[in-house]
Amino acid sequence: MNRIHHQHLIDHVPALFALLIVGAVLAGCASSAGAHTAGASPTHSPALAASTPAAARIFTSRHYGYTETLPPGWASAAQATQRWDGKGAPGFEDSVVDLFQGPSGVQAWALAAPTKESLAAYTSATIRAARAAHPSSPPQSNRAITIGGAPARLLTVIAPAGSGFLVEIAVTVHHGTAFVFASQNPTGITPTDQPADRAAFRNFLAGIRLQQ
Repeated sequence: MNRIHHQHLIDHVPALFALLIVGAVLAGCASSAGAHTAGASPTHSPALAASTPAAARIFTSRHYGYTETLPPGWASAAQATQRWDGKGAPGFEDSVVDLFQGPSGVQAWALAAPTKESLAAYTSATIRAARAAHPSSPPQSNRAITIGGAPARLLTVIAPAGSGFLVEIAVTVHHGTAFVFASQNPTGITPTDQPADRAAFRNFLAGIRLQQ
């Protein structure tokens, strides 16, 4: 992802909202047992080139144990270069975040950390952190979905409240690890943008597979 595009995203303050939520929730719920304690640094690794076109559409996270079969219009923008230690609230440029770019400016990114929480408890913690971290709306929706065959919840909030800026956060807990996949579109702030952005994120989530 080039520096001009990153600066464009940084200039959109609401675009940081969902990742701050992710960092706050995971920092509160992550267990340090078995986690590597590498600190975050503002450097990503570019996605590795694959030997075949089919393989190029499959992203494998080096650190978080999932794969993503990228839908049309989606690409890996940056791969995390080290495993997050569950502390702090990394930004989207930090080295512990897997970052993706989708159609019409929509973004998605992923973090994961060990947890002892159930999915219900983790979802509740996510909602509390969202309300505490930013004057967002109450969740517009909290839907049961699946991610890679595992039960999950999909939260939709507007941040700031009344702004029309859509943030979606998908949460699942799989074999003692909490996975959080977030989505936003820094350029899409009108209600007419939301159906396309939602559909793009659903397509992205459908491509995720978790380690068994």
